[in-house]
Parts: sequence; structure tokens; C-alpha cells
Amino acid sequence: MVKLSFMGGTHEVGRNAILVSSNEAKLLLDYGVKVGEPTEFPAHVRAKDLDGIVIAHAHLDHSGGVPMFYLSEKKPFFATATTTEMVKILVEDMIKLNSYYLPFEYIELDNMLRQRNDLSYGQAVKMKDIDFQLVNAGHIPGSAMVDVDVNGKSILYTSDFNAVETRICHGVKPPKKKYDAVIIEATYATHEHPERKQLEEDFVKAIKDVNNDGGKVLIPAFAVGRSQEMFSILDAHKFEGEIVLDGMARAVNQILLDHPDSVKTPQAYYKASGVVQEIRGWRDRRRALSRAKAIIAPSGMLQGGTAMFYLEKMAFQPEDGIFLVSFQVPGTGGSKLLETGMVTIKEKDEKVRAKVRHFDFSSHSGASYLKAFLKGLKGKPDVYVVHGEPDSCDYLAQWTQDELNMKATAPNEGDEFTV
Repeated sequence: MVKLSFMGGTHEVGRNAILVSSNEAKLLLDYGVKVGEPTEFPAHVRAKDLDGIVIAHAHLDHSGGVPMFYLSEKKPFFATATTTEMVKILVEDMIKLNSYYLPFEYIELDNMLRQRNDLSYGQAVKMKDIDFQLVNAGHIPGSAMVDVDVNGKSILYTSDFNAVETRICHGVKPPKKKYDAVIIEATYATHEHPERKQLEEDFVKAIKDVNNDGGKVLIPAFAVGRSQEMFSILDAHKFEGEIVLDGMARAVNQILLDHPDSVKTPQAYYKASGVVQEIRGWRDRRRALSRAKAIIAPSGMLQGGTAMFYLEKMAFQPEDGIFLVSFQVPGTGGSKLLETGMVTIKEKDEKVRAKVRHFDFSSHSGASYLKAFLKGLKGKPDVYVVHGEPDSCDYLAQWTQDELNMKATAPNEGDEFTV
């Protein structure tokens, strides 16, 4: 018997959690949160019922709830070393900003980190009658799909994955192995991303245009993955102006330098990070405003972080630019900027005079790549679609049924299926 229980991340982006139950063991795949007031968690799972936890990658919608299991229990968790180091940084920051809304503190995070098990891609783990390994997911450095063999059944959990080569990650190919069940993300099941090479060229040219007119560009970017990709792109295109990196992105950069096997081309990454000026304090920040040509700083959606310091200084300068480089969740500062041209500064809405652009960089597969991945699967596995808005999940499940003649469903929270 193999049972899949969907505890969160169904018909939504956030709170990812899937429980795999066998005759002898229970393995939890991710246990993420949706950060807010209050922070939202997946359905409850008792720590004492678990044999182990896998964290597919560091983003909080996959990892943020895991410390809950370390209030009193000692359960092993498994991830790549890069993922665990990033989880530490992200969860510490979440506790700092949202501790009032969280059922755990720093001590639970410390207890959790004592139970870490660092895995390389392809390294086999046996847990009672469950065997599993991590497979590169191409989403962010250290990210993984989870390949599970249990009681004669094979299951693939894609978590978040990207089939497109980026500057810092290899793209993912459909697996050669035959699976009985595939759990796949649907974040962009109804959306295509622009072609990467052209997007990079347009992005770099737009920054140079601003520079040539006497301005500088603020690039609000996610601390994990996107910030590092941005300076890698600039270096690859031989950008000559001063590039600065601020906020939590600096600590993530150090993790990638410490784990060079987690980036696509370590030498190129090392070279690019050597070109970047890291901000060390307020004097550096003020200096960056007068000398830098490109400023990379979290948060990517203008929801706090050091990006807000630069935004306050640059928003009213028509020669400057604010270039958003990721999806902007409705209701965030970045979304408001794109929709209205306004930002909130010191609790007051202000009209932005700087040049505002959006560049659709993504670490997720777009619609055609999700479909190609499903088409490339061997045999006819049961397909479960998660991690997307309701229409995206339902659409991809229906498309899989209609076009590939596979059994496919977009589960709801609490749904259980036997493989």
C-alpha cells in the first residue's frame, strides 16, 4: 500500500506539503508556509508519526513550516547542503519579522538543524520500506525533485522545476525512469515566459540606456537565486558599470561560493561574484547611490528589505530606473508599482518618476515546458497537479487528461489517493 496525502499547496501557491505513507513509514515532502498576518501552515501532521522530512528547496513556501516538527521530536530531514544553508537564513529572517505569528522560535530551528542530512543528487536513502533520492530540479541552486520507490511503486515529486537553462542552473529534462505517479507544479500552466536569450539582451540594454542618460538602476530581486542570476547575466554580457549587491543576497552568494557544485558553471559564477561590490553598511549604501550603475537588493516584490532604502532615494529621479525582475504577487509593493505607478513611502502613496520596467525572468517552467515534461514521461503515470492558482491547476490536469490520456487530478487540501 502506498498513500499520497495532500496537506497543502493545492489550488494555491504556498504551504506545499505532501505525505507519502507506506506499509511501514511516513515521509513528508516539504512543509511550507504562506507568510502573512497570520502565517498560514499546511494541515497538521503529528511529528511523532513521521519517519523523515525532505525539503526540496529553500523557498519558504516549501520549507518554512519544518521547524514545527522540532518542538520536542528528533526527526531526520534531508536536503542538499545548499538548500539547508539557505533555509537557515530564510527561516531566521522569517522568525525575526513574523515571530508573533509563528508557533516556533530560533531554538526549534537550531534543533532542526542538528537533524540535517545533506544529500547529493542521486544519493540513495533507505527509510524502512521507502527508498528515495534527490534529482536536480533546475529551479534555484540546490533545488531538487524527489524520486521515491516504495512497495513496488515509483513516485516523482517535481516540486518547483525549470526546464530552461539559466546563468546559474541547468535546465531539467523529462526523466527516463517510468513512474506510477507524478506530482507536478502548475505555477505557470497558463503562461509562457519570453525567450531567455532575448530577454537577457533586452534587460542589459535597458540598464545601459538608463546609465547613458546619467541614471542608475535599482533591481529589486529575490535574495535566493534571482539576485545571483542578475549579476551573473550582467557579467556575462560584459557590463562595465559598478554593480552592487545588498541585503540577504550577500549571505546567499557566500553559500554558493562555499558550495560551487550547486551552480551550473562554478568558474563563471566565481568570476561574476568577484566583480560585484557587496554593501557592508550605511556608508556603502550612500556611496552606491552616487557611484553604482546597477543596484541589486531584496526584496524582489518591494515588501521591505534593503531595496526600500534605494527606492525611497531613487523613486523621484526621472533619470533613474526601477527594474522588477520577477513575478509580483497581487497586493505587494511591486505589484502596486506596476499597476498604478505609485509606491508607499513612509506610509504615504507617492508617484514614481523613475523609469519602471518589468522583465519576466522566472525560475519555473512556462506552459509549453510543463506540457513537454508531461509528454516526455514514460508510460501513463497518474498525475497530480499542485502549486498553482486554481485555474492553472485545473487547466493542466484537464489538459493532461484530454491530450495525453493520463489519469490526472488537481487535488484539494486533505485529499488522499492510493498509488
